[in-house]
Amino acid sequence: MQPARSAVRTTGWLAFAAVIIFIAGFHNIIYGVAALDRYTYLVSGSGMIIYQDLNFWGWLLIAMGIVEVVVAVGLLTGQRWARWAAIAICTVNVIAHLAFLAVFPVWAVVLIALDVLVIYAVTRPDTQPRGSYEPYPEADRVEARTGRGEYGAGRREYTEPSRSTTRGSRSGPDTPTH
Repeated sequence: MQPARSAVRTTGWLAFAAVIIFIAGFHNIIYGVAALDRYTYLVSGSGMIIYQDLNFWGWLLIAMGIVEVVVAVGLLTGQRWARWAAIAICTVNVIAHLAFLAVFPVWAVVLIALDVLVIYAVTRPDTQPRGSYEPYPEADRVEARTGRGEYGAGRREYTEPSRSTTRGSRSGPDTPTH
């Protein structure tokens, strides 16, 4: 018999961080392949090449992209190491995008802002997601005695209030009287 697996709960912020890191990793892989192919996107508007050795930077971007995709999967599956790796990757990404401010200022600022949001997302404390399955508070439970045999005698069970007792039972100015 296999033990029951517990469901991993991912909050909205962690899912956001995982998606952003996955997209960044996917783009880094594409940019790495473009650098290896000496694609013209890596040339600035003035005709200057952003990187000196495109072969080195191409392989570096591919490796970084693969690591980012693995970290994104780790975040979605609730791995603790993925949070630390996400912080490290986003910090390196912020520093790297500072070099692009002169060539692509708007794009660099947008990516720096996304990296800062990802760092916030993985460092904020975990909270229960809204709508999670939690028992009713004690005040909402109705207490009922069971009278089953000698073992169940006097045992108390808690049941949820029925819908018929919770809706329409209040009288007010809009409620017709009979």
